[in-house]
Amino acid sequence: MKISILTPDLSHNCVGRAYLLTKVLQRHYEVEIIGPAFGSGIWKPIADDKSIRYRYIRVSGKLRPYWQLRDIIKSISGNVIYASKPLVASYGIGLLEKFLNGKPIVLDIDDWEIGFIKAYRKLSFRYLVSSIVCLYSRSSYWNNLLGERFSYFASDITVSNSFLRKKFGGTIVWHGRNTDVFNPMKFDKNIIREKYEIEKDKKVIIFVGTPRPHKGIDDLIEAMTLVKEPSVILVVVGIDYSDPYCLDVIHTAEKKLDKNRFIAFGLQPFRKIPEFLAMADVVVIPQKKNFATVGQVPAKVFDAMAMEKAIISTNVSDIPEILYRCGWIVEPERPKELAQAIQYILDNPRKAQEMSRKARERCIEKYSWEAIEKILVKVFGKYE
Repeated sequence: MKISILTPDLSHNCVGRAYLLTKVLQRHYEVEIIGPAFGSGIWKPIADDKSIRYRYIRVSGKLRPYWQLRDIIKSISGNVIYASKPLVASYGIGLLEKFLNGKPIVLDIDDWEIGFIKAYRKLSFRYLVSSIVCLYSRSSYWNNLLGERFSYFASDITVSNSFLRKKFGGTIVWHGRNTDVFNPMKFDKNIIREKYEIEKDKKVIIFVGTPRPHKGIDDLIEAMTLVKEPSVILVVVGIDYSDPYCLDVIHTAEKKLDKNRFIAFGLQPFRKIPEFLAMADVVVIPQKKNFATVGQVPAKVFDAMAMEKAIISTNVSDIPEILYRCGWIVEPERPKELAQAIQYILDNPRKAQEMSRKARERCIEKYSWEAIEKILVKVFGKYE
């Protein structure tokens, strides 16, 4: 059986979920990723993975995309369609193929897209009109609303967390990780620190992922100002130097922290993420709590668990359940609590080691590729 996974944009980070699903499903089926590229090409972190077949069409202009998106239908060769996100450029195209050729379609919902709009956009008349004109855009209100309303046309639904399951039904498929690749035994912290010119005696607090307003990086920077030890440094991995918000993050960190206490790295290929995590003493994932995050679980939680790291995150979505007895949970948007948790971990290395070990064990049991593989095979097995 062949599965065609449709993604709404191969040029940006929304393709990350389709990439994960492809890597797991490849263990049982022939799989391809299809979709438009609204940028210059395939998203950099996955572009060098030659094990995946990408089929895409570069899309540009304001009205031309409607004609260009039609050509994606011709690229679909799978027996089953797996649409990533309930959007026109993925699910909408998949529904056309279902109605025209009778192919079953499974819909995957990994974020509550309307939540992002509610959190960061004003529903002005101008925005609502432009959302009709550019209905194919991921930021279009009507694109997201129609996708949600038409979700019941899917043959099956998978989701990434319990909030989305309550809202749309379906089966939870976590943002699992390959625990053979994300394996701390394969990395030497000191060698990696030397490679990236970080002194061995430094205590590294790391944030991995492209900074966005809902990810709480501003709270982490503020927390670091409360941790007074000069040997404790903040490392941020995933800066998009073309993004104004990321540049603002760098400016804020450099202004608030001593120049020797902040290091930034740009966007990295997925294959390098375990390497960066290996040199960390503490991984911090400080999600804010708003419409954008209640329906989201950040995949980097599972990265850190697999790499057996001391993890601090916030009381948002399913994170407390995921890190149950294997991580530290603080309330969102409270830098002082975050600073206290960082200091506690640094002051109690035995406890940190114990929790780290439990985090990896829990990841292997519940969130590894082997664990989610069993779930996906149950979903797609009925179409063989």
